[in-house]
Amino acid sequence: MARAAGFTLLEILVVVVIIGVLTAGMLLTMNFTGKDTQLETESERLQSLMQYARDQAELQTRNYGIVFSQHGYAFVVYGVRTGAWRQVFEDDALRERTLPGGLDFKLEVDARPIVLNDSIQLPTPPASDSGSGAKKSSSAGEPPPTGSDSASDSNSDSDSDSDSSSDSDSDSDSDSDSTAFAPQVMIFASGDLSTFKITLERPSTGRSITLDENQDGDIVKRKMVEGGS
Repeated sequence: MARAAGFTLLEILVVVVIIGVLTAGMLLTMNFTGKDTQLETESERLQSLMQYARDQAELQTRNYGIVFSQHGYAFVVYGVRTGAWRQVFEDDALRERTLPGGLDFKLEVDARPIVLNDSIQLPTPPASDSGSGAKKSSSAGEPPPTGSDSASDSNSDSDSDSDSSSDSDSDSDSDSDSTAFAPQVMIFASGDLSTFKITLERPSTGRSITLDENQDGDIVKRKMVEGGS
């Protein structure tokens, strides 16, 4: 009697393994030769956020800016009343961001390479005056000092003036630090930007994507470059 033809379990398992190996090889080949999803995602995110900040600058008639480090970036805004730059706290979309491991920034402004720090250098918030109201309220309604109390209060006032002068100098230094700060890339209230070239790269593979402006003033994402070519 003829034996029925068919596949054994072992043969089926061998075929499944071969198909799995071929599929994995195809996926790896596609990933290493054409796509870097993380690099693409981060560059697209930065492009979108820069355009969003540009829109906000025009809507609010305020100057914005971007501060870069080797591994992250943050948006800042210029306060007209304080005359100083500060980090954008009121808009979560423009919060400080850190790149995933393995990705770095390179920056050029006005065709000049900018040396980026390991960490983001943000402006120091201007110091706010406080305590003056408390001093006034504590002295209100008290009788004028007499005798030795007067001399003691006079010395106290002198010390207080000295401390106040010291605090004023400290506040002045803090204010000067914040006013001396300037972002690397400016986003002006008019919608104009600094002449920039921001390159997001993966040094281990040599892949990179560059953002800059085209002739129409649009922020564009250039095609991914392979192997630093």
